Amino acid sequence: MVFATYALRSLLRLIFLASLSIAPSSAAHAHAAARGFILLMPTELYIAGGTAIVALTFVLMAVIPATGLRTLEQLRLTLGVLPGWNPLGPSAVTLLIMFILITAGYLGSRDPLSNPLPLMLWTIWWVGLTFFQALFGNIWASIHPWRALHRLLTALPPWRDCRETPPLKFPSSAGYWPAVVLFLAFAWFELVHPAPQDPAVLANAVIAYVALTSVGLMLFGKKAWLQHGEIFSIFFRIVSWLAPFGLRDAAEKTADHTGRRRTLSITPPGQRLLDVGALPLSGTVFILLALSSVSFDGFSRTFFWLDLIGENPLESPGRTALISVNSLGLLGVFGCLTCLFGAAVYTGHFLAQSGEPMGKQLGSLVVSIVPIAFGYHFAHYLPEFLLDSQFTWRALSDPFGLGWNLIGSRDMHIHASILTNRTSIETIWRIQVFAIVAAHVMAVAIAHLLAIRLYSRPKNAILSQIPLTALMITYTMFGLWLLSTPAAG
Repeated sequence: MVFATYALRSLLRLIFLASLSIAPSSAAHAHAAARGFILLMPTELYIAGGTAIVALTFVLMAVIPATGLRTLEQLRLTLGVLPGWNPLGPSAVTLLIMFILITAGYLGSRDPLSNPLPLMLWTIWWVGLTFFQALFGNIWASIHPWRALHRLLTALPPWRDCRETPPLKFPSSAGYWPAVVLFLAFAWFELVHPAPQDPAVLANAVIAYVALTSVGLMLFGKKAWLQHGEIFSIFFRIVSWLAPFGLRDAAEKTADHTGRRRTLSITPPGQRLLDVGALPLSGTVFILLALSSVSFDGFSRTFFWLDLIGENPLESPGRTALISVNSLGLLGVFGCLTCLFGAAVYTGHFLAQSGEPMGKQLGSLVVSIVPIAFGYHFAHYLPEFLLDSQFTWRALSDPFGLGWNLIGSRDMHIHASILTNRTSIETIWRIQVFAIVAAHVMAVAIAHLLAIRLYSRPKNAILSQIPLTALMITYTMFGLWLLSTPAAG
């Protein structure tokens, strides 16, 4: 146990020091709009350093005794018990905010950097809330608007019976496949559609999704649809598995009634992934789609991709001309990652030669991809979040473009220098490099801990992880290459 603790502390210290040493030594600003800027740095040096750290993680996990690892899995500190509360109120507030933002999308400024709808949705919600979920747990489950929407839809007498007894039972064979299809459509809209930032276009898209969610809630019920069909409830729940902080419900019996109490606890980051269990094939595909979509977002901006499809990166024709090729590119990255992950897991099981059936290996080990998906999400969107969150604060002061100054920030100065100043750029890149490397380190560790549970002998667990670790090392190289290669804005 002492050796295991010392090894893990040494690994964390090594990651931090290495992230500082392999961070860029020089930078050149090329384009401050949106997310596009070019950084020049010693590519081979920091890629080699990052991949070496990930490989060393596998070695350390292999030499730590399995008994010590099982002891580390039990680390959990209870911070206290929180009183129960009704989440319907926060849900109603979120629903009201959503409709106000939709109205602003139609009536407010046409400039995406002045209209609060695209800023709140893409920057604060999609990026910022994801960051928040990975630290504090599934906050979205308590504030999402669908609870209040469902209550509103079933308020009329003809539909009141649907509140507790939906007309249809969600088929168990469907798994997460509806969410996979919807998430693919969402990724296409974000990454391929010509104008996902246009306020009116975005307002139409939000209304369409609200209508679709309403149908799902009414037909299959709130619990079933939020569990298997509503993509953002699923996505944010998956991200929350990384959080060191979390809530657990427990039954509480008193003399008068049986109630619920929530226990707040803290664990090592990512430990909750070990409690997920085996996901169905549709859940596996959903996680791989989340990683491949953000990977393609970064890849599609590189000079390499633009040159590959025959476009001059310095004279980009815009999204409209690239709809077909980018659609195929998104599907290609998704299909390639899915095949590589499946091949790695099956090859690892073959190397283990344990004689045990393949069974649940694929669905169990896929949760080790979650840290990588979040690491890419964090590193990819961090510069945009730091800049556009300032525009968001300013836009909220005048949401409808009527000259208001509701919170006194209408004329605030935007500090765009965070993407032009050498010191700030180097700091951002140190954080991005650390996020990519640390995510893969966590993934290797989680995969090894899961393999120990899947295979009765530690030797078999180690052998089973060799192909998956090789895939993670390769993906580390790919992620660090994305940070270094020239990209169009």
